[in-house]
Amino acid sequence: MAVKDNGTFKGKVAFVTGAANGIGRATAIAFATEGANVAVADISEKGIQETVRLIEEAGGKALAITCDVQKSEDIKKALDETVKTFG
Repeated sequence: MAVKDNGTFKGKVAFVTGAANGIGRATAIAFATEGANVAVADISEKGIQETVRLIEEAGGKALAITCDVQKSEDIKKALDETVKTFG
């Protein structure tokens, strides 16, 4: 995977839940490949760290956020952290 300098999502931010593995990880990587900065959210700290590592190794930018989407306070904190980091 290589990040496209002129990708479809260059200058955009993607917030992907369930990004520790499977479809969520693939989605986060796809957004990064197209140039987006990606907030990688999941309850699995180990999984999101691996997703971030994969994105960064390819030249993308990603932020790991531990988040339980069943808790509204976790979602608010995660979105606030995303905005603080990526604008």
